[in-house]
Amino acid sequence: MRGAWAYPALAVGLVLFGIVGLFSIGAPFLLTGLAMLVCFPWRRRPDILWPTMAGVWGLTLGYILVAPLSCTGTATATTTPTGTVKVGMATTTCNGLLLDYSGGPLYNPPLLPAVLLGLTMAAASVVLVRMAFARRRRTPASSM
Repeated sequence: MRGAWAYPALAVGLVLFGIVGLFSIGAPFLLTGLAMLVCFPWRRRPDILWPTMAGVWGLTLGYILVAPLSCTGTATATTTPTGTVKVGMATTTCNGLLLDYSGGPLYNPPLLPAVLLGLTMAAASVVLVRMAFARRRRTPASSM
């Protein structure tokens, strides 16, 4: 059985890369590698493997679309006639791809909308890929 090592090696490589880059871009690779390891017994069954992979990447895409990606804080400062500096309104603004969040000086944007959209897109991805495989199975092979 030539090449039997490639699938588990790729899965372990993705897990290791995901762990190393966990605080930057590693999470989707870690999840993909873990899903591949879980699906190892069914690696030759695309009707099981591909919906799982679609679910992982649907979760990732949904999360990235709504999650706050960068935050900036702003404050206004004025100098009084006596020379003291008075800090005015302070705000924190966090930008995402689809949504922006803002609040007071110690504002921490919620991650729940990103998690919920990610889970919704994961479920939709799994269902759509499963439907595609079911449709493909029902379609009779064309004869020549």
